[in-house]
Amino acid sequence: MSFCPQCGIKTLENEKYCVSCGTELPHNIEEREKAERSFNKWWLVPISTLMFFMIVSIVLHFYLTHMDDKALHAYEEGVNYALNGEYEQAQEKFNETLKYRGNFSGAISSLEFLSLIEEINQNLDATNNLIENHSYQQALRLINESENKLSQYDGELVNRLLSRIHDKRNDILISQVEYQLSETPSLEELKMYLWRVESINTDKAQTLAETMREQIVNYSFNSANDELNSNQFSMALSIVNDGLKYVPNSERLESLKTTIEKQKVAFETEQHQRTQQALTLYELEQETNETNAIELINIDIEKDDKGVTVLGEVKSVATVPIYSVSIEYTLYDQEDELILENETFLYPETLYPEESGKFEYLHSNLDDDIESLDIHIEKISWYLEGQ
Repeated sequence: MSFCPQCGIKTLENEKYCVSCGTELPHNIEEREKAERSFNKWWLVPISTLMFFMIVSIVLHFYLTHMDDKALHAYEEGVNYALNGEYEQAQEKFNETLKYRGNFSGAISSLEFLSLIEEINQNLDATNNLIENHSYQQALRLINESENKLSQYDGELVNRLLSRIHDKRNDILISQVEYQLSETPSLEELKMYLWRVESINTDKAQTLAETMREQIVNYSFNSANDELNSNQFSMALSIVNDGLKYVPNSERLESLKTTIEKQKVAFETEQHQRTQQALTLYELEQETNETNAIELINIDIEKDDKGVTVLGEVKSVATVPIYSVSIEYTLYDQEDELILENETFLYPETLYPEESGKFEYLHSNLDDDIESLDIHIEKISWYLEGQ
């Protein structure tokens, strides 16, 4: 068997050149037979190429992995900045993420969302000027538009934005109600505003609601008191009951309600009482209770931005409980001219012997130019048991 002395491949006896490497073969067959088979150097080419690509692939893999790690790290930093409200730093980190990996979908979406956050923040800031200009409906439309733009997103940052939008909407509604209250609303408008404010769970809203309840009590009390003075008992009760729907724990309205009911009964029974009994010691005492059962302790006038309030205190010197105590008074100005006449009722509704009671009435429609006022008690009336 003969071989090529150059590459060591097997040759035929009649071949003059090696079919593998092209080397001229020795004419002497024995020299071919003695030639030692050597390694085929041409196999190095594909092996070297394969090793080169493997090394390149490995290096590229580690490079891409390294870049992915840096991209992920930058992205996570950007998310933390965004959650802390540091949107400029977050934007820088998301852009850095795209430098490491240009197709990082999370960074692309986050950059788009940051643009939306900037737009929403601008809208929220714009509502402040709208509130100052009393453009409340326009401010609410801007808030609603911002909320709608977040409808296709979710997550912690979205929830925080929605919470800010919710708080801003409450601020707008509270500011709107405060402005409407300054316009001297009617009783029905007050009820509507109260219903709106009670749905807002903030300290400011609750304080505003309490102020409105006080106004409803004053409105209801004064209106029912006017009806009672005209002996319109059913209308007076209707007004008081309606007020108690909004302020169920009002002592003033409850006391007035009891007074109305008792005065209604007294008014109806008074027309049937025609006979009198002879005077007895009991009747003398009863006469005292009927004519001199109340002692005036003090009476005062207070003036503030809500109006003029007449308030005072009386004491029962009767020997039996007395009910439905009413105080009739007149107000005079500094020139001793009559300003008004009014009647108000004591609370609590029942006074036992030696007990004291108070009365209070707000006049919100008096002229602010009146410098001083003087009050005269014209009459104090009450009812005894059985009357």
